[in-house]
Amino acid sequence: MFSFGGYEGGFSDPQERIEELKTKLRRWTSGKVLVPLLVVLALVWIGSGIYVVGPGEVGVVMHFGREIAIAQPGLNFRLPWPVQRHEIVDVQRVRSAEIGYRSAVRGGGFNQRVAEEALMLTGDENIVEVQLFVQYIVQDPSQYLFRARDPEATLRAAAEVALRSVVGRNTIDYTMTDGREDVQAQARIYLQKLLDDYQTGLLATAV
Repeated sequence: MFSFGGYEGGFSDPQERIEELKTKLRRWTSGKVLVPLLVVLALVWIGSGIYVVGPGEVGVVMHFGREIAIAQPGLNFRLPWPVQRHEIVDVQRVRSAEIGYRSAVRGGGFNQRVAEEALMLTGDENIVEVQLFVQYIVQDPSQYLFRARDPEATLRAAAEVALRSVVGRNTIDYTMTDGREDVQAQARIYLQKLLDDYQTGLLATAV
């Protein structure tokens, strides 16, 4: 038989349960438990600001989204999130872009032509197919991260523009024979100007 007024049938008094919960809450919020817990949480939060920048990399530190420092390779510290955060950029890795073709996938095969990029008009109104290979590095990590929306895509578009411009100023014979190295040099100079104008932070090292 159960009764609503007391302890019969195995149910405890709701008032007793409330008092028990209050006791447990007072125990957890007492200084003996709360203070050490807060100290541990604070140490973990502060420790999250430690980070490592590898060889050939730099760290860009931002304070509430605004760049404030460049961190060099090694162990570094910044104020934890959300006050500060960092981005790591590899400034020594040589990257590459292909214009007018795409390299064959691993395992053999031929390079894939990309006609819409490769076919262009020369100065003497001939159509020529030109393929370009560009090597580049990150020269300015700040610009690379915060100026251009997509630096790699911008480089590809700029390389095609530069190549079409240079080829369009020369004859087909000059472009394909004696002037080949000159065309490459002109394309690299024009490409770098576009990269600087668009503030990509990239440096074309070879074309």
